[in-house]
Amino acid sequence: MPTNVAMQEEEFTGRANWRRWSRIVRHAMTHKWHLLGIIGCALVLAMMDVTFPLLTRGIIDDAIAKRGHTLKWYALAYFSMAMFFAAVVRTFITLGGKLTTHVSYDLRQEAFSHMQDLSFSYFDRRPVGWLMARLTGDCDRLSRVIAWGTLDIVWGTSMLIFVCGMMLYINLICGLIVLSVLPLLVWMGLYFQKRILRTSRAMRRANSELTANYNEGIMGARTTKTLAREADALGEFQGLSRKMQSASISNALYRAMYMPLVFSVANLGVGLVLWHGGGQVIEHLKDTTVGMSPGTLAAFMSYCSFFFFPVHEIARVLTEVQAAQAATERIVGVLETEPEIADSPEVLQAIGRHRDTAALGATAEDGLPDTIETIEFRNVSFSYLEGPPVLRDFNLKVQAGQSIALVGPTGGGKTTIVSLLCRFYEPTSGEILINGVDYRRRSLGWLQSKLGIVLQTPHLFSGTTRENIRYGRLEASDEEVEQAAKMVGAHEFIVAAESGYDTEVGQGGGRLSTGQRQLVSFARAVLADPAIFVMDEATSSVDAETEATIQAGLKGLLQGRTSFVIAHRLSTNRSADSILLIDGGRAVEQGTHRQLLSQGGRYYELYTRQFQREQEDSILAQ
Repeated sequence: MPTNVAMQEEEFTGRANWRRWSRIVRHAMTHKWHLLGIIGCALVLAMMDVTFPLLTRGIIDDAIAKRGHTLKWYALAYFSMAMFFAAVVRTFITLGGKLTTHVSYDLRQEAFSHMQDLSFSYFDRRPVGWLMARLTGDCDRLSRVIAWGTLDIVWGTSMLIFVCGMMLYINLICGLIVLSVLPLLVWMGLYFQKRILRTSRAMRRANSELTANYNEGIMGARTTKTLAREADALGEFQGLSRKMQSASISNALYRAMYMPLVFSVANLGVGLVLWHGGGQVIEHLKDTTVGMSPGTLAAFMSYCSFFFFPVHEIARVLTEVQAAQAATERIVGVLETEPEIADSPEVLQAIGRHRDTAALGATAEDGLPDTIETIEFRNVSFSYLEGPPVLRDFNLKVQAGQSIALVGPTGGGKTTIVSLLCRFYEPTSGEILINGVDYRRRSLGWLQSKLGIVLQTPHLFSGTTRENIRYGRLEASDEEVEQAAKMVGAHEFIVAAESGYDTEVGQGGGRLSTGQRQLVSFARAVLADPAIFVMDEATSSVDAETEATIQAGLKGLLQGRTSFVIAHRLSTNRSADSILLIDGGRAVEQGTHRQLLSQGGRYYELYTRQFQREQEDSILAQ
């Protein structure tokens, strides 16, 4: 699994992708008043920072000239500016915090919403931990860079401009000395940014693998213990952890080297200014008409420190931006992923044209009939990615209300057939027709709203039993929820619980048994009142008695509905209108239960062997 995740990360390109950054910045622009407030605070702070050295110069020069009466005015000016400075700092901290929260929220919302539209194949190739890393750490990191990076960039840039102007104005030669080290600083920034970006991407890639492994390790803890693979699992985790450690150390090393080098070059410029300016102060003390006053040198030295501090801040922010480039690629990569299965432009146009008539219930939202009279698989073949064919030239025609049972060995293609029917995937070749129209020319939302699906592994959401059943139709009343539960035989165990229908099921339904979770998922599907009912090994996790209860309840429900049933117990399929034995991606036998038994073929062998086994189990259980 980690290897697959690593392959999905984008390779190092040598520079930041600013187009992708613009996608993130657009989220900040939706909160423009917070952003403009931060920019305004940054400009005000830069102007105030430039003003403080001028006050210092005045105090020193007036003190040397023994003009003590002016000191109280300088003190008042300092106090006033300090109070205003504190107010501005408080304002930008508040605005920055709000913008960080808003941008992180917006990114998570858009990413999660977009994931709901992505095809099943997208999630087949990406583990849960890989996606969690994008919705948590990546979103938080980018929001911080946007909010606080904007403040630092605006403050640093304006401060740099103001300070350069003041230094050149106060003393042209000293100003040029300070500016002479800029080319070296720029070269250092370009040199280190590439290496910091490369190691940052490696670190984020390793983090994705580690998060995915950690998530799977927790979810599969029972399996690991039952197979006594704790040591092996720990070894895998340690290997990924060491990979993360190595990438993090490399990244930290480049960061640690970069800033001290910046300070060393900056201090070189300060030393040259101090040497040249010190000589001018000595000349000024001898003759006040020449050289530089002590206050002016003190102000200039302050500007020198101010000059290199914004350079340091800009370099730091650019480094953060480079380091966050990997997070940008990951988030934008999710947002720019196009669903492999989606409505075509022609279907979208049809939906737009017929929206009003669909609202009246006259037709489906795409303008075609709302009812499903026939479903036909015509020469359908399918393969996952570049793998071998799972389905080969499969043909089947189903009339409305018919029940189709799919049986056969594991891996034969049964689940693939119902997945194609539900349009979770689309045929590699061939067509699936609804009422004689290729279902790719029908609305995807309309088709999937007609489905009721119960899978082999039931999934419940955190919340109450009532909320999980109502998930099938959110507007359903309590009476309808309870009626659905009674229909599938879930009502008895639900009311026996401490809080009845308001009992918490726990994360993933962990407080219920597997059979109870399956009954709740049945009730949820029943409540949706689907036109097509799909059961994929849905009764394999319940006992024979519970299955009989479900079958009795579903008999009335399935009356007049099209249904596709994959069941491990062949006795479940006896009432089906047509049974298909699927093997190797083909229907090798087809007919009713009686017809297939009379043929004495593979279905007959499977059924009699299973019937004998059930009889033996029944005798042994007595």
